Amino acid sequence: MVRAPVGRKAAAVLAGLLSSFLLLAGASPAAAAAPQADKGSQKLQQLRSGQATLRVGTDATFPPFEFTDAKGVRVGFDIELVRALAKRAGIKKVAFTQMPFGNIVPALQAHQIDMGASGIYINKERSKVIDFSDVYYPGGLAMFTAAKDNTVHSLADLAGKRVAVQVGTKSVEWVKENQPRAKLVTVQTNQQMFSSVKLGQAAAVVTGAPAGQYFIAQQGGLKQVGKRLTGEDYGYAFPKADTAVTAAFNSALKDMKSDGSYGKLTHKWFGAGSAAKAKTKHALINPQTIIDSWGQIWHGLLVSIEVILMSLCLSLLFGMTGGFAKLSRIAPVRWLGNAYVSVIRGTPFVVQLFLIYFGLPQLGLQLSPMVAGVFSLGLYSGSYVTEIFRGAVQSVDRGQIEAARSCGMSHLSAMRHVVVPQAFLRMLPPLGNEFVSLTKNSTLVSFVTISELFLVGQVVISRTFDALTVYLFIGLLYYVLTNLIGFATHAIEKKMAVYV
Repeated sequence: MVRAPVGRKAAAVLAGLLSSFLLLAGASPAAAAAPQADKGSQKLQQLRSGQATLRVGTDATFPPFEFTDAKGVRVGFDIELVRALAKRAGIKKVAFTQMPFGNIVPALQAHQIDMGASGIYINKERSKVIDFSDVYYPGGLAMFTAAKDNTVHSLADLAGKRVAVQVGTKSVEWVKENQPRAKLVTVQTNQQMFSSVKLGQAAAVVTGAPAGQYFIAQQGGLKQVGKRLTGEDYGYAFPKADTAVTAAFNSALKDMKSDGSYGKLTHKWFGAGSAAKAKTKHALINPQTIIDSWGQIWHGLLVSIEVILMSLCLSLLFGMTGGFAKLSRIAPVRWLGNAYVSVIRGTPFVVQLFLIYFGLPQLGLQLSPMVAGVFSLGLYSGSYVTEIFRGAVQSVDRGQIEAARSCGMSHLSAMRHVVVPQAFLRMLPPLGNEFVSLTKNSTLVSFVTISELFLVGQVVISRTFDALTVYLFIGLLYYVLTNLIGFATHAIEKKMAVYV
């Protein structure tokens, strides 16, 4: 008879805990919707007051929707339309951020941008994690082949052939589902897709019909096969919580369509004569491309140098700390040093970069692109510097430590004044090699929207379609940078040799 009250008490406690958990988790739709609505309204008010800037993520390599001119200014249908819509919605400040197309949705989820404007198709899969505006332009996939190709007449002809698609786009999944026998060639940019067909690296391209038609008008060499393959339309993407901002853009879009300003803008970018084909042809290597784009390239070079120098300093800090940890007599500290080297060296740098930039915001830690890129690069390089430092210290004859201790030095003083100076000289050659690798790895931070040299090069190519000239010049610049690092380490090594 005693168990009944205890059972009822336990049930009551469990019910109370469950109710508390559901309340904390926001299980009530009404309770959850209200804070989200309030948050969205506050965001819109901040944008309209000028306290906040509308951060728009775009891959400006997709003409005529978004690309850059020779001065590095972003232009295109999306760029102009977003600015016009924002102005009508009362939003005072708009800033566009360059990023790979596949990063736009993760960046919206991590609240690193407020809006995605990059020719994004509205579909059910994306709508599960982000919100879309109303349709602002009809899209749909289409198939394009080389102008002289007579072997591809339909989707069935792509069986066993290489098909170029852009990573993160609808094309990837659509081709897998509708022609599983095709061999996908996945590339990062719009220009790389079309170039792969012109260069014979792929038999066809499956991409948005407007972009393909614009490329044909600008560059030629391709043709559209058949009609549109799908009927998706383009929409602007927003985080789920920003419903008020989405509604404001929808209202502004409706007004623009009503008063005719939307029609004028579409005619400007998609009307007859908007993409007249260039009549002049340039040589295989075209220095004028570099001259016209020098302002962009110079800015990208400065950003690259900034990233390299900060990452180099950080890698030394991580490397010295990790090296001392691995040499520590304290077991837990030594284990931490071993774990750092094992984990960081055992996983790809790009995975670490994406984890820090896109993963940490889900834990409440938001890092800017520059901080995330430099920290990731320094952390990765530091794991190799750790092993260089440890090996150099252990290569110093242990008898010197014992001699220093016999003279009354502490272990720390012996390491500081006797061992480390000798170890540093032995570290220089492998450190030089590691810093050269760091310089080359710095190109990967472009994946988190840092406008360094490589990303700027891709943007220039998307406008000029002059890949050979741009990549050769960028390669030359990196060759100079890596040789400067090698020269500096060699000079320091030669100067310090007199002390050994």
